[in-house]
Amino acid sequence: MEAAAVHPSETVRKRLLRGFGASAMGPVVTALVQVISVPVFLRFWGAHLYGEWMVLSAIPTYLSLSDMGFGSVAGNDMTMRVARGDRAGALESFQSTWVLVTLTSLAVGLVVCAGVWWLPLGSWFHLSMMSPREVGIVLALLSIYALVALQATLILAGFRCEGNYPAGVLGANIVRLTEWTAATVAVIFGARPVGVAATYLAVRLCGNLALNVIMRKKSPWLCYGTRHADRACIRRLAAPACAFMAFPAGNALSIQGMLIVVGIVLGPVAVTAFSTLRTLTRFAFQILEAIKNAIWPELSAAFGAENWEFARRLHRRACQAALWLCLAAVGFLLVAGPRIYIAWTHGRVPLDLTLFRLLLVVVVVNSFWYTSSSVAIACNGHQRIAIAYLLGTSASIGIGYVLTQRLGLTGAAVALLAVDAVMSWYVLRNSLTILSDSASGFFRNLVALPKLPWLLWNSSRVVSR
Repeated sequence: MEAAAVHPSETVRKRLLRGFGASAMGPVVTALVQVISVPVFLRFWGAHLYGEWMVLSAIPTYLSLSDMGFGSVAGNDMTMRVARGDRAGALESFQSTWVLVTLTSLAVGLVVCAGVWWLPLGSWFHLSMMSPREVGIVLALLSIYALVALQATLILAGFRCEGNYPAGVLGANIVRLTEWTAATVAVIFGARPVGVAATYLAVRLCGNLALNVIMRKKSPWLCYGTRHADRACIRRLAAPACAFMAFPAGNALSIQGMLIVVGIVLGPVAVTAFSTLRTLTRFAFQILEAIKNAIWPELSAAFGAENWEFARRLHRRACQAALWLCLAAVGFLLVAGPRIYIAWTHGRVPLDLTLFRLLLVVVVVNSFWYTSSSVAIACNGHQRIAIAYLLGTSASIGIGYVLTQRLGLTGAAVALLAVDAVMSWYVLRNSLTILSDSASGFFRNLVALPKLPWLLWNSSRVVSR
């Protein structure tokens, strides 16, 4: 199979800007859902029924881990293979991963559906606003929804492998927004949890179908089936896929684990203060997320084409942009954050300025390594940093427990800062080694005030697809 033709008019800079814009839409959709859903659901369902819905809808989210990271690492592998003209190998990765994810989803789905009918989940979670039958139907529908959503990860890999990442992410965000809008309208018109769960599933099925049609139109050679599936391919991807799962596990420890520590040591009021301040300060983190997701497919393509000069330059520019944009966001929060916090919480939660400022420092230190981690992830060489992150976040729970007893909420922030400081040193050293880049040159570029536009290459430097 021949490599995809490069469109001369499309520069890397344009793809990155579109990718950044599409990625940045994700946090906007999330914020919109969080801000509007609560008052709407509370008004039409009441606090009791809405609370029961929240409990049930949280359970199937764990099913999103059942693809074991194969969707993400398959996307990397496909992108690198397409970059070096190996569409046959990319198709092998696509079909092998699709077979694995589909069979796993079917097995998990059968187990879950059997469990929700046989287990007394309503009494376990003290649910009184829904009948046992209704609880079972809601959980079954939401579980199927979560498993169907896993297919979208592989569809996005199909978009990503030929430079169509912005279109794929934009489509995925539109599907998210559409399913939430449809579910909200259903609530307004009197739907109960079963109707809302069915709405989410129906829209997701239609959304996946639409995304698949667009993907096939852009990359007709990508097709579903078992003809090119290969067990050896699955074995080859198994190690990076399993390692990839350390990232969501580490995130859960960092976010939820630290909240548990604060709750155990200081009580629920302190949990509210810590959680709300961390949510506010992580506004700046969304910038890092968007930059990382935008450069990820370009780095995979660069590795596949062995374009090391481009990869080094992209890494330097991305880290520079991440740092300075993060500093700008943190500066804004330092000035306006206290007023925003008081207005947001209606003054009901005391503002701990020391904790607030420390959490902003955590975000800045995080910017040194989070964007850089895309280097190892993009080439499926992330096993070591994934393990380091999981170990670091695990250690932060113990450190946080000790420091919180002595320093209060400040101790929890110090524990988070320590983990990010260690990760910055470890990840940057790893990325520079992979790229054969010099530390002195990288850091000189990092602290230099970026020029706009910060990506200066022209269409002649487009990475081959």
